[in-house]
Amino acid sequence: MGCTVRTAYVRAFLLWLLLLWPTEHWAGQRIEFSAEVVRSDAAHPDSPSNGMMYVGREAIRTETNQDNQPVWMVFKPASKLVWTIFPKQQLYMERAGLALEWPPLPEDANSPCQTKKFRCQKLGVRSLNDRSTVYWTISVVDEKGETPYAQLWVDQRLNIAIREVYADGLTVEMRRIREAPQATQLFELPTGYKKVAMPVAPTGK
Repeated sequence: MGCTVRTAYVRAFLLWLLLLWPTEHWAGQRIEFSAEVVRSDAAHPDSPSNGMMYVGREAIRTETNQDNQPVWMVFKPASKLVWTIFPKQQLYMERAGLALEWPPLPEDANSPCQTKKFRCQKLGVRSLNDRSTVYWTISVVDEKGETPYAQLWVDQRLNIAIREVYADGLTVEMRRIREAPQATQLFELPTGYKKVAMPVAPTGK
């Protein structure tokens, strides 16, 4: 497998960490939807990267473009299975037994907001892209005081953050959210694709 595919895989996996919502909310998720996901950071504020997310009853699919090639990822939380698919090369990688985890929402019992290290303020209901959200500000608390950390807009129907703005300049936002049943084919492997080994992470000495 070429270096381009390996690089795209690593970047796609990092993007997934920014897209997936809390695992504990999956069990209660019953609303299927699709959305455009826009990500920008301080280094490239005028060049955001766009992707797509499709949420079914039992799986999630993300689509991005990395190194001028499309990269799809399919997540099946119940079976702890992740596929990374490269349609240009008709290749895919499989990772089994992966525990899908993500920081909880501010009001969850196991949220860092329930500790003294963070101060999380719920500042009311706000409309974002015609969606009703609860707006939160989060600060880190230490001996020097409070430092702004993030802002979250939590969708009241989907119970996920559809906009996240961090103090370091990173912004991730879901736009054009469309609630509708998703085609099952989105969450299956395309026929004829070849399975390849996952890249081995470098080890430090």
